[in-house]
Amino acid sequence: MKKLTLLLSAISIYSLTQAQQSGTIIYKETARLHLNIQGYAPPPPDLPTERNAQMILYYTPDASLYMNDPAANNNGGFEQEETGDGEQVNIRMEAPDNRTYCDLKGNTMIKQQDFMQRKFIIESPVKSSDWKLTGSQKMVLNFPCQEATRELDGKKVKAWFTPAIPLSTGPSSFCGLPGMVLEVNIDDGDQIITAASVNQGQVDAAKIVKPKDGKKVTQEEFNKIRDEKLKEMGVEPGGGNQVIIRINNR
Repeated sequence: MKKLTLLLSAISIYSLTQAQQSGTIIYKETARLHLNIQGYAPPPPDLPTERNAQMILYYTPDASLYMNDPAANNNGGFEQEETGDGEQVNIRMEAPDNRTYCDLKGNTMIKQQDFMQRKFIIESPVKSSDWKLTGSQKMVLNFPCQEATRELDGKKVKAWFTPAIPLSTGPSSFCGLPGMVLEVNIDDGDQIITAASVNQGQVDAAKIVKPKDGKKVTQEEFNKIRDEKLKEMGVEPGGGNQVIIRINNR
């Protein structure tokens, strides 16, 4: 009887630990928009200046997947009444189908990047050495967090992670820290990602699937494709969250 009790206790402790290291996190993304309007001068007034999206992270001790929250509508739009010339501006911004899968055992990351109606698959190693701990601390959703910084594509990144969820992952490609990333600030607010809710508990592993839809390229190859396409459209690469709008006057 004692052996059975000890065995049941060990199973209960293991199940509780697994539950604490599994769950879902809802994140809110806010990005400033740098609009590039082609074929329209002067630009329409009252255009949106930022884009908001709701994302979800599924995580287990083995892997995580960050993607658009299926329960949210991340597509946005803008409509302006007819102008004096009888024109009407109707702009719709569809949320890109970007996904980030992190293999927490193999320390690899697979990104599905949606760019100009084309999908790319980018696989790369996770490097914890890119981060520098600052010693600053604060609370996010009642979780004690520590600050870490790094540079990414020439941009300053600040991340707040919590060792209370001891998994080296987080939103988008922000992983490699000794705890779950709950908040990210890129280029002094140019883009902000903040956890809105944390639900710890068992997760259906079938939801955490490696992205496979797209052309396989390296990060360097994708950057080259992106930069060349932007230059073709008269946009300087690295200019933040670029939104290119083409308006054909009829």
